[in-house]
Amino acid sequence: MVKTTGLSAGRPSASKAKFSMADEVELSRINAQVTSDEHQKLKMYCVKHKTSITDLVRKMIAALPE
Repeated sequence: MVKTTGLSAGRPSASKAKFSMADEVELSRINAQVTSDEHQKLKMYCVKHKTSITDLVRKMIAALPE
């Protein structure tokens, strides 16, 4: 007899809603050269503010004047 717990080992991404092509935004990758200390400072800031480096950069870009 097999006992089930209601948990599934399936792919979590498979259950996400499908997006239409209109919802997709083309992303571009950016790179920056920083020192190890600067990188650590950036990572620590993001951890303390519960955000990712990507989200922080996007917010900073959005705040730039036109």
